[in-house]
Amino acid sequence: MTPLPELAERSHFLIENARFMTLATHGPEGAWASTVNYVPLRQPLRLLWYSMRRARHSRNIEADPRISGSVYLTGLPGLGLDGAQFTATARPVGPDQLQELSDWYYERNFPDESVRSQWRLPLGEFRDEGPRRFYLLEVHRWWLLDIDQWLADKKDQRVAVPLDALAGRPMAGSGGPAGVR
Repeated sequence: MTPLPELAERSHFLIENARFMTLATHGPEGAWASTVNYVPLRQPLRLLWYSMRRARHSRNIEADPRISGSVYLTGLPGLGLDGAQFTATARPVGPDQLQELSDWYYERNFPDESVRSQWRLPLGEFRDEGPRRFYLLEVHRWWLLDIDQWLADKKDQRVAVPLDALAGRPMAGSGGPAGVR
């Protein structure tokens, strides 16, 4: 079995580098999966993204905030891929955190200021009756692809990683804005 420090390091790498996650939600129209671009926050582990308010996954989150999801990367050394699955709850970002989390999202996604200014949407898009919302999900459980098991017997399984192992050492500068850490 893979030692916990290695599982934590793989998890940190995925959280910081995958950039896209697939969300699985459920609502009045049934189950739905959506891929969204996220940035991480730590302690506790949270993932931040924005979507249209009327998107099916957004409506599903309004109906039931319990979600699951996955992140993965390909083109890696060794097996060539790695991935994680998680369960979480999600909520829209409130007006008291909107400016700070919007800044964090755009700074993490677009470190170059000139590129960021091209992509940044006005905050009015995310307020009141605006068409978009930032969403924040808090991870409750996290599993990694069990690479050791796969290499031993080609059985596709997952191994649970305790959340406290994921809160420990984020990449430099990735903890999140001070007011929402």
